[in-house]
Amino acid sequence: MDERRINDIAQEAGFVKAAVIPVDDLVFVPEFRSFCERNDCGNYGKNYGCPPYCGTPEEMENRVMRYREAVVFQSRTLVDNISDDREMKKIKKKHTQITLKAMSSLKDAGFQMDGFPVMCGPCNYCDECMLGKEEPCINEELRFSCLSAYCIDAQKMAKRCDMEIQWSGDVVSFFSIYICNKR
Repeated sequence: MDERRINDIAQEAGFVKAAVIPVDDLVFVPEFRSFCERNDCGNYGKNYGCPPYCGTPEEMENRVMRYREAVVFQSRTLVDNISDDREMKKIKKKHTQITLKAMSSLKDAGFQMDGFPVMCGPCNYCDECMLGKEEPCINEELRFSCLSAYCIDAQKMAKRCDMEIQWSGDVVSFFSIYICNKR
């Protein structure tokens, strides 16, 4: 992959930085699943993209390891109140939208899009997850899970990508990944 072109497309979409790394460089920490199980975001058992419906930590890691590369996207956003859950959800939704925009632009630029995204928060592709209505997912091929569900260590990933991670003061860093290049 042409990392310079990917970075240009990512910046055009609204990211501050992008990097391409081998999936073998991602660090999986199964204990991170506890972040989901504590239900801090309120989506555990309420979203098809979240545990327990998305798969076990081992299944999630195995899914990633069937590919060769990870395109890591980083956004950095000014916030009024880093503790305001509603503000953070809006920022995550925007991050998801620019990830999808970057993926579409990569496809338009001729990059092989044979993989899947890992986002910064729960699947929010639909306005309302059908799980709450006990109906099947209507966008199964587009459904995504977050870094915590995959148990990916964002801190180590950011360091590997030479990206600064910040979650303090008036700036928040979010990351998403496009897993690609099937083995």
